[in-house]
Amino acid sequence: MPTFFAPVQNNPPRTDMNDDPGTIAISPLCMVCAHLHRKTRTPACDAFPDGIPEEILAGGHHVDPSPGDRGIGFRKISGEPSFFIAGSHPGTLFRVTCAGSYERYVPILDLWELDNMFICYVLSVPLPIRAIDAAEADAFIDSARKCLDSMNPCMREVRRMMYLSSHGEKTE
Repeated sequence: MPTFFAPVQNNPPRTDMNDDPGTIAISPLCMVCAHLHRKTRTPACDAFPDGIPEEILAGGHHVDPSPGDRGIGFRKISGEPSFFIAGSHPGTLFRVTCAGSYERYVPILDLWELDNMFICYVLSVPLPIRAIDAAEADAFIDSARKCLDSMNPCMREVRRMMYLSSHGEKTE
């Protein structure tokens, strides 16, 4: 599985967000892009051979043309979603789609929600991020569903309504 960090010169590779603060984090979008130069010392790709801009490394999207990208945009390695877990137990499940968007699994609603701002938060704080396969993602969702099924129905509805109202949606 790929690591999420490219080492800065004179630093050994790091595989965990907490190892060495001198390394540069690469966004999951970049990690699943076919254009990423995977064997370089600093984050680079076909679009930015001299180094990926900080705003993209920090979670900004490169699905639309960007200044200096030489006409090369995001292209996913595979046609399937790529799954990741951010944080520790239980963590937050999210995926990168073929279109280059981020979707976060919302257990209280039992659905995937488009959330491109989520990754900017994850990359701005020291949360570990790890890639997982589809089977691990399914196990995470099954566990969340079991938790929902075991919850008191009234409490589940209150939590659902709280989530929806905090996201500006009407609850009935």
